[in-house]
Amino acid sequence: MKNGSCIAAFVIGAAAGSLVTWHIAKKKYERIAQEEIDSVKVIFKSHKEDRGQHRLTHPVDHDEEIVDGKGVLDYLEKVKESGYAGYPDREKEAVDDMDKVERPYVIRPEEFGEYDDYEKISLTYYADGVLADDGDEPVEDVDEIVGIESLEHFGEYEDDSVFVRNDRLRCDYEILLDHSSYTEVSH
Repeated sequence: MKNGSCIAAFVIGAAAGSLVTWHIAKKKYERIAQEEIDSVKVIFKSHKEDRGQHRLTHPVDHDEEIVDGKGVLDYLEKVKESGYAGYPDREKEAVDDMDKVERPYVIRPEEFGEYDDYEKISLTYYADGVLADDGDEPVEDVDEIVGIESLEHFGEYEDDSVFVRNDRLRCDYEILLDHSSYTEVSH
């Protein structure tokens, strides 16, 4: 009888120990997942505050992989599948933030041409609102190329120029302000 109660006590102790260990491990990994999610949010927030410069890595070596949002979504999916936390809107927030990362953004003049593998293109913005290339042909999709909002940044760094980076197209744009109208110049 004494052996039977010892075995029962051992089994009950082992079960209780397993439950406590499981609970502690679950809390630990929930905390780690939340810290990772919070760190991604901090990165996105700091990039938003950095005058629209939404680059997630500083490509010292251009062979480095640039974070493209897919990794963030994969990570969030793993957290969700693991059952560590229920964050129903996290994926939508990550996609919204990644849309912003893909947008062209204004850069400082000294950043223009800093990446050897980025094409450097000069454009002219005329007083009548026409953006033209170096052959004085109007740029068709201004928002996709340099972003409409970038044309509001004249005078921020230099009075008559704005510099824009489009990471998706791997181009740096120098936009020069011309106070004459496009119709005057193109005829």
